[in-house]
Amino acid sequence: MSLSSYEKIALYRFMTVYIGSIFIVIIVFGALFYKIEVNSYNEKVFNKLRSEAFKITSAAIDAQMSKKEFKVDISKNIDYMLLDKNKKFLGGTFKEKIEISKDFFIKNNNAYYIDKGAKGHLNISYVIVKDKNYTTYLQKIYKKITIIFLTTFIFLMSVGWYLGRLFLKPMKERIKELDRFIKDSTHELNTPITSLLLATQKIEQKGMKLSYLKTLKMSSKLISKIYQDMSFLSFNQHIKSEKRYVEVSKAIEDSLEFFSLIIEQKSLKIKKELNSCKIKADPDHIDMLIKNLIDNAIKYAKPNSCINIILSNCSFIISNEGKTINKDEISQIFKRYKRFDKATGGFGIGLNIVLTISKKYNFKIDVESKNSLTIFKIYFK
Repeated sequence: MSLSSYEKIALYRFMTVYIGSIFIVIIVFGALFYKIEVNSYNEKVFNKLRSEAFKITSAAIDAQMSKKEFKVDISKNIDYMLLDKNKKFLGGTFKEKIEISKDFFIKNNNAYYIDKGAKGHLNISYVIVKDKNYTTYLQKIYKKITIIFLTTFIFLMSVGWYLGRLFLKPMKERIKELDRFIKDSTHELNTPITSLLLATQKIEQKGMKLSYLKTLKMSSKLISKIYQDMSFLSFNQHIKSEKRYVEVSKAIEDSLEFFSLIIEQKSLKIKKELNSCKIKADPDHIDMLIKNLIDNAIKYAKPNSCINIILSNCSFIISNEGKTINKDEISQIFKRYKRFDKATGGFGIGLNIVLTISKKYNFKIDVESKNSLTIFKIYFK
């Protein structure tokens, strides 16, 4: 999906906000995860160092009491240091200046534990043990968090990019529809307006003739219908409808009279069978519904063909000869701006108006198309 410059700007702005948000969230969760991991490991190290220090203290007490040789047997990863009551170094595997005010502490990324249980046995007052692997484990935590951070960040970046383009897709389609609608509007309005201007010029030059008057009348009607359809789509939800009983057969006759000049131009024949049918609805809505169905039949009918119209048992049936509509396309023809045949012109809003009005009054619609014959059925009751 190629993007216009405006769509790229919108996508980049979305991604900037999105990336900034997920970056903050990941940093916060990363810090919490690190703190939990370190606290958990510190607890394990504390228990381990306390156990190792207790071994040394026990060995010192046992050596003095039993007059045995003092031996230190601790884990390989543990360093130890023995101090007397004056904090003088007595022996061990490391020698450092240690603050003995706390039993357990972290210093320079190392963990220390001080045991004071020797009580001067073998002159030992303080047993200090240090975990040599503490720094290594911290580095593992850093590495683990970094990998999780980068993996999550890349994944969420990909998701954000996909979602951004996904959200732009309907907007892009609507912009295309709007662009096409504007172009079609220009074209559709240009035809009757041009006819009006030409007819007016000829009247000025040659005087009034019946053919010029017919052209003026037809062009005016087309502009009026375009205005009515566009007004309905734009303001239908904001205008209160006035329901009263409408004679559908009269609405059909009026609509046929409305399109009489276009019917004559295409050399179409109208075969009609109309029975009385009264329904309670807004007359303007019924007028638009009938006009758009007849307009659709005229538009897609072959020249010199016949349009059949039947009104029986409050069911309106209109059929025309033309191109067959595929089954897959039948479900799409009622969508706004959707046109079955682009060569015929139009906005693609007529059948959408028919559907909107039918839904408003719970009319049922059926469409059939086979063997070059397309039939629309509206059940008013």
